[in-house]
Amino acid sequence: MAAFGFPNTFSFTKSSFSKSLTTGIHERILLVSPTSGKNTLNTSNYSTQITLCAPSNSPLWTVTDIAEAVDGRVVKWGHPGTICTDTRTIEPGQWFFAIAGQNFDAHDFIDGDTVISLLKMAKFARNRLLGKVIAVTGSVGKTTTKAMIALGLESLGSEVYQTYGNWNNRIGVALSLIGVPKNVGMTVLEMGMDRRGEILELARMGRPDIRVILNVGASHLGNLGSLEEIAMAKGEILEEARPGDVCALNSDDPLVMSLPVPPGVTKVLFGRSLESDVRLVVAESVCGGLGVRVVLQKNMEMVEFVIPGLGLHLALNACAAAAVATSIGVPLSQVGRSLSRYVPVSMRSEFIVAKSGIKIVNDVYNANPVSTKAAVDMLRRIDCDGKRVAILGDMLGLGPLELEFHEEILNYCLGAHIDLVGVAGKRFHLAADHMNLMKKMKIVHAIDSENLVPKILKWLNMNDVVLVKGSRGMQMEKVVDALLAMPRLTPPLSSENWD
Repeated sequence: MAAFGFPNTFSFTKSSFSKSLTTGIHERILLVSPTSGKNTLNTSNYSTQITLCAPSNSPLWTVTDIAEAVDGRVVKWGHPGTICTDTRTIEPGQWFFAIAGQNFDAHDFIDGDTVISLLKMAKFARNRLLGKVIAVTGSVGKTTTKAMIALGLESLGSEVYQTYGNWNNRIGVALSLIGVPKNVGMTVLEMGMDRRGEILELARMGRPDIRVILNVGASHLGNLGSLEEIAMAKGEILEEARPGDVCALNSDDPLVMSLPVPPGVTKVLFGRSLESDVRLVVAESVCGGLGVRVVLQKNMEMVEFVIPGLGLHLALNACAAAAVATSIGVPLSQVGRSLSRYVPVSMRSEFIVAKSGIKIVNDVYNANPVSTKAAVDMLRRIDCDGKRVAILGDMLGLGPLELEFHEEILNYCLGAHIDLVGVAGKRFHLAADHMNLMKKMKIVHAIDSENLVPKILKWLNMNDVVLVKGSRGMQMEKVVDALLAMPRLTPPLSSENWD
């Protein structure tokens, strides 16, 4: 970007547009404040000045596009550019959108609230899309299934765009839509929630042609109170589906199947159930637990393939992806070939062999009772010449039943014969004390992930397989980082003495 020299600046303002927008320049961010009746551009009838600068080579958004999207007026001209909302990653030439987030407020750099304008731009972006939009929701598996759907659609020959990471909230979905190139054939969005009304808002924003509900689980019980309420919240994605749209539903989940589908909408079922349009016939662990053999059936056609990843849950994710892809016209055999190239998403069932010789299952992105049980199953199926170790952080957001859920997971570890369990957080600590587990299994506990590290590392040896999992707020990646930093170990000379 240095080749551009000093940036060309331009501004546009609008009386109803009380927001601020700016881009990065060479070493800092332009600071723009709302203007009143006195400003250098003599725009006394406008409430805010928006400054954009440092052009980019991307034609995704022009100044005219943005002005039209937010009902603005161009005062000075500049060049097309991309949009960034994170001051830590912004580069010269990007337009900076100041947004108040959960952990930061970008208006420390610029005044005004730009969220309404961001949503207007998302609506504008959706209106100009010519290809199909697919949206995925569910309690677990959204990000993995989204990636599999995108992979399954690649054979159609048109470009496929998918949500970055797990941008699945109001801001994330808006940014995803804003980032979609105009000529993309397929867009795959992820939609999450923790309260009623949020999925409906996201569905109205994305207006998906294909709507997918994976499952209903105990995530967000703290806010919603019951599984039935969670199902209704997830079901909001179906409410405004139009005739000709497709809804792909998990036929094995009674709560998903109880949700009403609007008239004229095509319902496509996936799962193990015999009534499924795309049926999961076989799901078995292979390659020493590092792969999953899958057999899917649609009508009289069957396909067999191996997913290079951990956990049988990947088979149902693949089944959902196949239901979406075949509904658009991709042959089932081609879906199988595509999904055999799947690469696990970062921090989700990621298998790493550390320099210490310890094998790590990095599943730290988030946790709830369903996904944690699946992770323990995954650990149990991996070939292991050492100990099987589960390092678990508290599962957050479970409401009044949180102690029972944490006890349930510890009992599950006991039944799976996990050799060593390390737990971080007060919920698992209380559950372990309440169950008097110290006499039944080897367990190490600490108040948080950072304090757990020195307590657990001393028990580990070469060839151990270590699962690390917990809710996002527990920062269990600190444990993974510590495991990766361990020096090379030597195999234990004898069996472990836990006394």
